[in-house]
Amino acid sequence: MTKKVWPVAALILGAGSWGVLWYPLRTLAKAGLSGVWLALVMYAGATAGSLILCRTGHCGGVSRRVWLALAVLGGITNIGFVVAVLHDDILRVTLLFYLSPVWSVLAARVFLGERLAAPAVMGIAVALAGVVTVLWRQAAPTMNGFDALALLSGAAFAGANVILRAQPGVALAAKLLATFAGVVAVGLVTLAVGAHGVPHARASTVLAAAAVGGLGIFIITLLVQYGVTALPVRQSSVLLLAEVVTAAFSQHLLLHGALTARTVIGALTVAAGATLVAAYES
Repeated sequence: MTKKVWPVAALILGAGSWGVLWYPLRTLAKAGLSGVWLALVMYAGATAGSLILCRTGHCGGVSRRVWLALAVLGGITNIGFVVAVLHDDILRVTLLFYLSPVWSVLAARVFLGERLAAPAVMGIAVALAGVVTVLWRQAAPTMNGFDALALLSGAAFAGANVILRAQPGVALAAKLLATFAGVVAVGLVTLAVGAHGVPHARASTVLAAAAVGGLGIFIITLLVQYGVTALPVRQSSVLLLAEVVTAAFSQHLLLHGALTARTVIGALTVAAGATLVAAYES
């Protein structure tokens, strides 16, 4: 029992921190560093942290194809999440991202040939019903571009999880480095091909963003990965709900947003369905 205290605490703290990360991100955006530029600077800081970890850990033994896949998917995951959380409703983004266990199960069925258990199918149906409830506006469910970006972010995260399941020998340090460096690479490509102007942010804002990445994002990602690795999936999937809880209440307290009954019902439904799916992921 004592051995599980630290992983449980790490997972709750890490997941809960993801639920309030939107606040410093929006603060930095108001200071002039936003969108892809913000993700690029933050994850450059996180990459520096992972390089330090690699000096004491194991970052080798990973094929180039696996590295490239993790980097691309990591870039899509984190840039999509950052941009969505800057412009969309916080709880909506968090819930749409939290569908990732659903995509993981479906991708594992298609690419790894894993059996799709009846409880997982039920969980998928419940989670999707919750999404329709959350997206419901007036007479029909409505999805904007940032909602789609949040869904894409969760799907990319699920894809990375399926790759790691097929390659269980990838060390934590290597996984973090590939993911964080991938955000930088995908960010640079996005800036090169898109119409993104140069931000007019102070040097102090850029340094603050790098610190958020090098300290905040790096540490909370490390905490979550440590907890997920050390705990059974059935337990970790429930504890990851801390992100949804902190996102809901931080938005309510800091933005004075009203939590409607439909939003709460939809949130609980998505969380229940995704947790049921994750509990039967094996």
